[in-house]
Formats: sequence, structure tokens, C-alpha cells
Amino acid sequence: MQRIVTVTALLILLLAPPVVAKPKLALIIDDLGYDLMPRDIAKLPPEISVSVIPFTEFDTAVALTALNQRREVLLHLPMQSPPGSPEEPNALTLEMNKEQMQTSVREALYRVPHAVAVNNHMGSLLTQHHEPMHWIMETLHAKELGFIDSRTTPSTVAQKIAKQHGLANNRRHVFLDHLQTEAFIYQQLELAIQQASRRGIAVVIAHPFPITLDTLQKALPSLQERVDLVPISQALSQ
Repeated sequence: MQRIVTVTALLILLLAPPVVAKPKLALIIDDLGYDLMPRDIAKLPPEISVSVIPFTEFDTAVALTALNQRREVLLHLPMQSPPGSPEEPNALTLEMNKEQMQTSVREALYRVPHAVAVNNHMGSLLTQHHEPMHWIMETLHAKELGFIDSRTTPSTVAQKIAKQHGLANNRRHVFLDHLQTEAFIYQQLELAIQQASRRGIAVVIAHPFPITLDTLQKALPSLQERVDLVPISQALSQ
């Protein structure tokens, strides 16, 4: 009798359709810290990570709120953009020497506690230069942190140098909301799903605009039928 049951169970397993893993999406909400954590972010799944700009009024408060929500935190590290572009106060610049830059990175990390990784805020100029990227990645390696290249320029060398220093790393694949309309955000979510299907996992960066948070809330049921949302640590590979 036991043998019949075992054979039957084996046949059921063999005939059952294979379980196909869904592609993964790691979604980051950038540019936090100027205000307290938006209430609409609390409504989103904890798998959605947040990235906090240091030296803003509410940087530490937002990071601690995210931890209370069981949400992973990144340091959104300001870096120099080309002349004529907006500049963030306390950005890392080409004028800094190694000691100044590494001290600034450590101070930024202190302001955003428990960060699991760093991604660049702006930085279209700085991320093209090898030497400052080596200084930054050396500091992050010492802190055992990962790095996500926001890819604000196609000429970035940031991820390449993160790999050379042995950092767990990845890159942004899709910006969700550089046009702030519901139609565009849905279009970018579809692109993100395509990227995740092709790569197995995709990194998406969004911002705390009301239209973004509202559209995400609407899109989540259908989105989660097609992909698994994962915290940013699951998108980091060495």
C-alpha cells in the first residue's frame, strides 16, 4: 500500500506543471530627506527601497522611519554635474582631494544610518572620472557597502570601478518618472518588466512625486502578478 502511495505521489510530481519563477524588480524611491517620509510611501510594500540625500533636514529621520517600515535604505550620494546643471549642496566635486572626498563620504554615511548601498545623486560629471570613483569605492569597500550606478550619463565609469574594488553592485535600468504623467509611468513600468524578464532582475529608480506614488499604488496589483518586488540588496551581485 505504501509503495502504491509513493508511486502515485511521484506521478503527481512528474505530471505537475513546472513552477516558473517570476522576474524580479528592485524599485528605489530616490531624493528623500528634504521632508519627513511621505505617508504614501508607507502604503507601498516594504520591498520597495528608499534612497536618502545626506545633509538634508530630515535625512536621519527618514532613514530611521524606513527601518521601522522594514524597508532597505540607500545613501543617495550627491556628485558634481556638468557646468550649468543644478548642483546639490555638499556634493562631491573634482576640486576635492582624496582625503576630503573620503571624509565627506564617511560623514554622509553617518547621516544616513544602516544604509545597505549607495547610489549617486546627479554626478554626470564626476562619475566619468576614474580617480574620484576609485576613492569613493575604496571607502565603500571598507564599509562593506554595495553600489548602484544611477547612470545619469552613458559615459559613467562608476559601476566598472565598483566591480574592480569587489563591491556588490548593479546599475539603474529604468527611470520611472522623468515625465510626470500617469501614462508615461505605466509605459516605463512596462519597460521595467521587459528588462526584468530579459535579465532576471531589473533596477528601477523613481521619485517621491505625488503622481508617481499614486500611480504605483494603482499599478501594484497587476505589477505583482508579473514580477516579484525585491529589496535592493537582492539586486546586488559581486
